[in-house]
Amino acid sequence: MTNRKLIPVDERKVDESDSAAGEYEEASRLGREIREKILANPLGRESYERAVAEIESHQANLTQVRKLRSLAQSTVAELMDMDQSEISRLERRTDLLLSTLRKFIQATGGDLHLIAHFPEGNVELLIGNEFSEEVSETSDVNA
Repeated sequence: MTNRKLIPVDERKVDESDSAAGEYEEASRLGREIREKILANPLGRESYERAVAEIESHQANLTQVRKLRSLAQSTVAELMDMDQSEISRLERRTDLLLSTLRKFIQATGGDLHLIAHFPEGNVELLIGNEFSEEVSETSDVNA
């Protein structure tokens, strides 16, 4: 007998007559068509590539963040109460806990904010201690 985990099922039904039901697919198709037209034009391609380069200039991995802040691994390790070798491994990881990421960012002088983007708008997610503090603040107000 196979031990299977039950996956919850969303029982909501989509109203196919709702005009919003196909908007995402239509917008995606139109977006692809517009992108193809822009890239077909040499000036459009140049502008597109400049825009992509601008976006990429605002992205960084942990090593780049540390170096941009002019910090050595040993300094960050001391601030995080870790060994330098652990920082080296941390910087190479592709998956890590949000609490560890927050500690790294704080050790380099920053503050981590996690934003979820939805079609209706953005939501800042509370993580770790931020969530506990928010809950206790709310509890204090209701007490």
